[in-house]
Amino acid sequence: MAKNTSDDMPDKEANRAAKTLLEIKSNKSTNLGERSEESRAINSPETIYPCSEEIRACFRREEALRYAQPNKAFSYTAVDGKKVVVAPLKKRGGKLFKRICHYDILKSNKPPFFTLHCLVRDAAARLPGGVGTRDDVCVLARDSQFIVEDISDSQLRKAVKGGLDRLHYEDDPCVKYEKERHQWTYLHGDRKLEDFEDDST
Repeated sequence: MAKNTSDDMPDKEANRAAKTLLEIKSNKSTNLGERSEESRAINSPETIYPCSEEIRACFRREEALRYAQPNKAFSYTAVDGKKVVVAPLKKRGGKLFKRICHYDILKSNKPPFFTLHCLVRDAAARLPGGVGTRDDVCVLARDSQFIVEDISDSQLRKAVKGGLDRLHYEDDPCVKYEKERHQWTYLHGDRKLEDFEDDST
């Protein structure tokens, strides 16, 4: 019988976290991934509900596993229950490289390569249906265990705006802004882990 290796453990832990999240959602009378009809009716920039503490805890388990192996693609569980992949952190010269870290909004004990781009990409990936407003991305960004808890809404909106704009202009952008709908779309929603194998080498 084959023995479990240390490389197998993150996948098993991630699957366990995803299963827990789906079980929580299936027991809720309200789908936390649904759009708020009231918000849509008044054209509010924020159209999704903040996650419950249970779902936030499950995401943080996945987030910790993702940055334990940042050079590999990772599969998150979006708030609507869909599995969605995020790319591995990019490399230069065979090494992971840092971007602007925005220390004003990120905790000092964050993983070495966790930046604003990571925060925003992960939040955009978890959007229900892969679509949402900038304020929706802000709502999900607050779920991160690496963000400063008492950051103001205006600080976060400014940081997320900059992060989305930069991700939008990458060589293989993971987000796109749709002017007509005033919404952002996560473009890697249909990607698979193996699609990023070349990026992780």
